[in-house]
Formats: sequence, C-alpha cells, structure tokens
Amino acid sequence: MKNLTFFLKNQLIDHGEGLFDHLPGFLYFVKDTKLRFVSANSRLAKKLGVTSPEELLGKTDQNFFPPGQANAYAKDDLLVIETGQPMYNKVELVPRGKGFVDWSTTTKIPLFNSEGKVIAVAGTTRPFSTGTSAIDIHSELGAALKAMHERFAENVRVTELAKLANLSISAFERKFKKQLHMTPRQYIRHLRVHDACYKLSHSDESLAGISAACGYVDQSHFSREFSRITNETPLQYRKRHRAKTTS
Repeated sequence: MKNLTFFLKNQLIDHGEGLFDHLPGFLYFVKDTKLRFVSANSRLAKKLGVTSPEELLGKTDQNFFPPGQANAYAKDDLLVIETGQPMYNKVELVPRGKGFVDWSTTTKIPLFNSEGKVIAVAGTTRPFSTGTSAIDIHSELGAALKAMHERFAENVRVTELAKLANLSISAFERKFKKQLHMTPRQYIRHLRVHDACYKLSHSDESLAGISAACGYVDQSHFSREFSRITNETPLQYRKRHRAKTTS
C-alpha cells in the first residue's frame, strides 16, 4: 500500500536502486515494455561487466547473455508484462563467470501507470539461500538434502528421502516444495546440471563421460535436461566457456 498522491505530486526521480546494493547479493532492475533496462543497481552493473548502471540503460539482456539464456529471461519478462501478474521466487541457474553457475531466486512484478496500464517490469535476483528459509543438516529436511547433494548421480528414490526426513512421501514433497520452490526430483535435476556445468568448462571429459558421471541414463537424456534448464546444449556451453578462457 502507498500514498499515490505523494508519489505523483513529488515526481520522485530516485526509486531506491541504491537500497538493493546494501542487501547482500541482491540484483535489482527495471525494464520497459521493450525489455530495455531503465533502472538497475550497481551490483547488477558490475555483474554484467560494466562500470555503472547508466551503461545498462537502453540495453537488453541480449547484450549481455547468450541467446538461449537471454530469450528465457525475455519470456518471463513478457509474461509478467502481458498478464500483469507477478512471478515469485523462480529458482534458476545463473552464470557467475569462468564456467561457474549459481542457484538464484528471481522475482518479477509488473509496474502500472496511473491509468492501470503495465509500463515496465521490475525484478530482483538473489542467491538461492538469501532470504529463504534456512535449511541445513540440522533442519527437518537436512538429512534428505545431505543425501541428495552427496548422491545426486544415483537414482535416489523419494521414498528413501522421505524416510530420512521421518515424513510420509506426501508430507515430504509438500514441505520440500514449500521451502525450496521445486519438487525433490527437480532439485536433483538441477544438482546434476550444476555439476555438469563445472565439468564441461573445467575438464576435457567427453559428453558421454559427463553424462554418466552426473547420473543420466544416456547422452541424449543429458542433452535434453541440460538444454531445458540452461537454454543451451552441453556442447554450446562448453564452446562458449572455452572461448572465454582462451580469449
């Protein structure tokens, strides 16, 4: 809730971008309906390789990310703009540089003008653990999470994970999704892709070898899952990060 008269009367030019630089790990942005940056915090500018937020203005994700990833971001932006509905806490893998990827949580909301028309999309991206329920080995889900991180390459069954948490399968799945915003199987798939990203960019292991090491049935299954989550094929990912290290 806010006092619209106050905002309209004073025509504020500072929308608090700097506030997000003092929230650990937060990236903040606003894009117009053509998906061009119109506002951002300094941390996002640094992450995208420019010296100040002003250098982002008028540019789009296409200027900073590979096509598949930029298109995925654009798809979410357009959905928020076209429907006028927010997107809360989407967990996704985000590049950190040098072939590393991090899990992040992204929230996007529509911004309306005085006539009720969507004129922009605003969003924040933060490290997955920041601002979410703390989950560690001492929590109710801790033993199951530990097993998933240690054995994601195996066919760990949900029944076994539920037993580790001393919960029924339905209760385990419900609590898991509530706290991590994805199902146990989705979480394992993300763990596998996370590990594959590192292997692709930091080793010469074959795609078949990486596929087996990360727990995939075969290379084609690996390629499909990897592409679905990262929006590029394993080979494209490897070539792009190898090009960065040799340039």
